[in-house]
Amino acid sequence: MVAVFVTAILGALLLLAWRRDQSTDALGWWGIGYLLGGASFALLSARGVIADVLSIEIANTLLLLGYGFLFTGTRAFGGRETPGTALIVAPLIWLTAMRIPAIAGDINLRIVVVSSLQCTFVGLMAYEFWRDRAEPLLSRWPAIILLCTHMVVLTGRSITVMIVPIVSQGQLFRSPVFAVLTFGTVLYTITFAFLLLAMTKERTVLRHKTASLVDSLTGLANRRAFLSDAEALIGARLSRSEPLAVLVADLDRFKMINDRFGHAVGDQVLKAFATAVRRNIGAHDLAGRLGGEEFAILLTGAREDAAIALAERIRHAFAQAASEIGGHPVNGTVSIGVAAVRIGTHDLLGLLDRADSALYQAKKAGRDRVVAFGDVPEAPLVPAAAPLRLTAAAEAQDRGVSGSRRAPARAPSS
Repeated sequence: MVAVFVTAILGALLLLAWRRDQSTDALGWWGIGYLLGGASFALLSARGVIADVLSIEIANTLLLLGYGFLFTGTRAFGGRETPGTALIVAPLIWLTAMRIPAIAGDINLRIVVVSSLQCTFVGLMAYEFWRDRAEPLLSRWPAIILLCTHMVVLTGRSITVMIVPIVSQGQLFRSPVFAVLTFGTVLYTITFAFLLLAMTKERTVLRHKTASLVDSLTGLANRRAFLSDAEALIGARLSRSEPLAVLVADLDRFKMINDRFGHAVGDQVLKAFATAVRRNIGAHDLAGRLGGEEFAILLTGAREDAAIALAERIRHAFAQAASEIGGHPVNGTVSIGVAAVRIGTHDLLGLLDRADSALYQAKKAGRDRVVAFGDVPEAPLVPAAAPLRLTAAAEAQDRGVSGSRRAPARAPSS
């Protein structure tokens, strides 16, 4: 009876959580699965008082149907749909098995059949959670471990009744093993429900955090995330004498593209550049959108020549991808400035300032090109406290020709 009320209450709690957060149907499927489990336990607890067809056949049918709903909810949590037939396969196998007199009349064989079907569902749920393990949810692995433990218990129950058969139904209910299994069921039911709720909440928090750190249009890090991650990445490698390079890129004549073809095409151009960046940088490199049509890339372990080569690959890849967007002859190009130093002899903001100065030179030289800042000294870079700004006329000329919304470029410092 404890199992009945606990399972029913948890099912209602899951459904209530689903009513409040309908971003996924998983909570709804899980809630219904728990309610079906509670109904199954209620019929099971009345065995000997109600007809066997209710306390045996229907009780286990509802139990297996509940497991089917739990499995469907697990797939929904991973963004996958489940055919409706998957819900009724296990109950149909059980009801078919009950048409066999040898199984219908032997409680041990019935336990083996039901436990095997339960074990299959539990294994499939564990796999569904495992296949999405790339999503960093803290409660995911405890849920997988709990499900695997449940599989072991179900398998052990089947083996036990085959080695030491249960003589009668009354013997089963009076045995210490049944008490332990009942306690384990209640404990598993409570723990699993709270892990499901925890995973759902963690996903919501993770998505909100990601939304605050990722540029929604390009999928790259936004300015705040890029600067923060870049500092952390450099700090983690500070003790190594490795080269470091920064690329600052600005799409050429982007305002003209927006004015001529519309902002929808302009958005596609930004996405095309982000795709070109992702396809060319390494797994340990970092890219971000600083704002407007300006981007930055941090390359660890890359000298100036390697950084220039990478910038050229990105430039060519983007020119090819942006030659035609949505049937429009956009012919998009990008200018890239490069600055490189050794880790331990740099300042990130100062390095970005040098790359920005090189970018200004690329714009001034005619755009659609890569320009390196020059021979970077091994002495520490000192961030300019008050960088020289271009003259108002030069700023107006740069904006008028390129259409860039980028912050005013800075003149190269010595």
